[in-house]
Amino acid sequence: MIVIGLETSSSAASIAVAQDHQILAETFLRVDTLYAEQLPGLLKRTLAEANVTIQGVDGFAVSIGPGSYTGLRVGLSLVKGLAFATGKPFAAVPTLDAVAYNLPYCRYPVHVMLDARRGQVYAARYDMTEGRPERTSAFQAAAVEDIISDVHETAVFAGSGAEVYRTQIYESLGDKAHFLPPGVACLHASSIVCMGAHALQQGEHASLYDLEPLYLRRPIFTKQPETHSKRVRNLSGK
Repeated sequence: MIVIGLETSSSAASIAVAQDHQILAETFLRVDTLYAEQLPGLLKRTLAEANVTIQGVDGFAVSIGPGSYTGLRVGLSLVKGLAFATGKPFAAVPTLDAVAYNLPYCRYPVHVMLDARRGQVYAARYDMTEGRPERTSAFQAAAVEDIISDVHETAVFAGSGAEVYRTQIYESLGDKAHFLPPGVACLHASSIVCMGAHALQQGEHASLYDLEPLYLRRPIFTKQPETHSKRVRNLSGK
């Protein structure tokens, strides 16, 4: 089974191709804002490195959030377009689950935190003792202190939020808090494609028409100031 996976929820977008859970190729694109026209080229390059054609793919997987509002929409739109054009199914993978996936058989509870900015993190708690992520809490968008106030045992903290707020977590929990080296258990398309392939094999297909990104909180958009030329056109009525 050949699956293409997209991870577009963060500033490091990536695409991976896997065959029977073996990664054939993975490429990365680090950007501040991901635009729709950037992904097709990255996909083409990844397929070429994997020596796979789009016609030979059996399905797709995509990170569904939480994460970057723009990135999630861009990634989901591309995967929906590919699924529609090829008639192949696709699976949606929560980004927090994908981070936890990188810590199989961890003996301690795993708290995944992604930096949500504005003093918040996206978070969830996992039991990894069976090798695959078993979520033991709801997805949350909350202040770090609210998340760690419920931690009363030794735990592992992973993800960009754990790195950003490492000092605060350690000051609160002391030796009960364990951390991974920077960059370990980050968001990668390789995790998305492996989890997505498993979901597709289980018959867990996402809806082409109804699926929306998992945001956890409402987006806040800042109105851009008008340019001088736009103001001139508005004043002239043209």
